[in-house]
Amino acid sequence: MNIYVDMDDVVADWIGFAREFFKNPELGEPGTIIPQDEWVKLRDQERMYRDLKVRHGAKSLIAWLTWYQTAHPGTGLFFLTAIPHNNDMPYAVMDKVLWGQKHFPNIPVFIGPYSHDKYVRCTPGDILIDDRTINCEEWRREGGLAHEYRTWEECKPWLEQTLSYKL
Repeated sequence: MNIYVDMDDVVADWIGFAREFFKNPELGEPGTIIPQDEWVKLRDQERMYRDLKVRHGAKSLIAWLTWYQTAHPGTGLFFLTAIPHNNDMPYAVMDKVLWGQKHFPNIPVFIGPYSHDKYVRCTPGDILIDDRTINCEEWRREGGLAHEYRTWEECKPWLEQTLSYKL
């Protein structure tokens, strides 16, 4: 079994960056797409993905998954992220990998390549933790298990129940 963790708005605080950039604390929620006119302004921040902060709860999520992986040899743990939908940020792929290596150096980063392509990595029984509802729905259609991530506090009970594992 493999466990795949989305990066943006699961472990990396993408929406927090956008809210700070636009000085708008009400801008979007994790799992939503910001309007195109705002994206155009944001994409000019070429190194944005490299510079995102670690999202609250991310270290606890990854620690829990790492402990699970250690206790269950043969379990893979990977980041599964995507390039922006318009492929209009040339540093995005490199910067996402750099970000992952900096903050969670033992977890490989796979690129979707696009968000709507993530399901092709699914083998029945694999797990996806992602903030986008559609990604989770597509993953489940392929026979995987998926959790729509909002916070670590609500994800932890799902993981404990789904994997029958408590620390």
